[in-house]
Amino acid sequence: MAAPSHPASHPLPGRRTDTLREFHWTRDRHGRITALCEEAVAAQPAVRSLAHYSSGILDFAVCAAGRSPLSGLIAEPDEELQDEALPGSRLLLCTQDLGAALRPLGTGELMRTVVANARGGLWGGRIKPGEFLAALTDDPHGVRPMDAAMNRLTTRIRVDVHSLPDELPGGAPEAGPVLRAGGSPESLLRVDFGTGAGPDTGTEARLRDLWHRHVDDVDLQYAAYYRDWTLVCAGDTFDSPALGPRFIDVSVRTRRTAYRDLSRVLRGHLARLTDALHLVAPATDGHPPLDRLVLDVQEGAVYVLWVSPREFVIGVTLDQLRVAPAEHRLRRLVREVRGLSGGRGTDGTDGVGEPRDLTARPAR
Repeated sequence: MAAPSHPASHPLPGRRTDTLREFHWTRDRHGRITALCEEAVAAQPAVRSLAHYSSGILDFAVCAAGRSPLSGLIAEPDEELQDEALPGSRLLLCTQDLGAALRPLGTGELMRTVVANARGGLWGGRIKPGEFLAALTDDPHGVRPMDAAMNRLTTRIRVDVHSLPDELPGGAPEAGPVLRAGGSPESLLRVDFGTGAGPDTGTEARLRDLWHRHVDDVDLQYAAYYRDWTLVCAGDTFDSPALGPRFIDVSVRTRRTAYRDLSRVLRGHLARLTDALHLVAPATDGHPPLDRLVLDVQEGAVYVLWVSPREFVIGVTLDQLRVAPAEHRLRRLVREVRGLSGGRGTDGTDGVGEPRDLTARPAR
């Protein structure tokens, strides 16, 4: 790989940034996109750096000026661009395989991935086929603002540079959290228990009640709880008449089975995701390697939220407009599951930290 050119420092409004370019970078091909990336990093302190890729090749990275070396790397002279881009490069390689695993579900291409723990996170996204962005934050409170900033940047490049429509990464900005007291009518909800549930019928009844209150046919249409990678319970509203059009190409049975098998797929990729994340946000003793994983496809999203180092919940929405409210609903479910299991939050608290606003995407 060609060595990067000398960094260019840009006094844009906000903080200062450094732009590191590969030698194949040209103003005609990359200039407008680079300027938009510089503007985004300057405006959002949570973003430590972002990198742009074309056809799998790193083009440039925009970084906050004056940053410290990544804690998970031994810095090498003249390798600043490759070092800063390495976590995102590893994430994007992993998302290619995850995207292929999700494709048979019939919900479109994987276009946004968020991997986070209590110390920071990574973001990877597709602008269009063959063109990708990756970003990272080493700020414990920076994942959600980074996510929102990168979603806006992706849309801005698609619309303003490529004249493509908004794919709504992160969901529709006007779709606020749904705070209904109840979830689905019992007739719409199917709940099954796995071998991880054990013989305690009282626990089963409490879990069934939680799924009834939090899983619905509007936002969060599927949720499954695992302990030590063994299914405890899974529930969905896939049989709801309102979801009928979602199953024209893929049957309810096929999709239900595929989502239950998804834990095995994720387990195979967890080490790679963890390796990428820990270059930016090293693990903390007593915490799971990840707190949160979001796989945002063109028609909805898959979420994985950890209850404790041994437990996690997978959630699914099939509606791209409701991606943010569905995660909000899943976080409420995870908090109550944690209360049943006696676990503590991955941030050391008794609950899942709530974002102030899951949907804010200011106008471009």
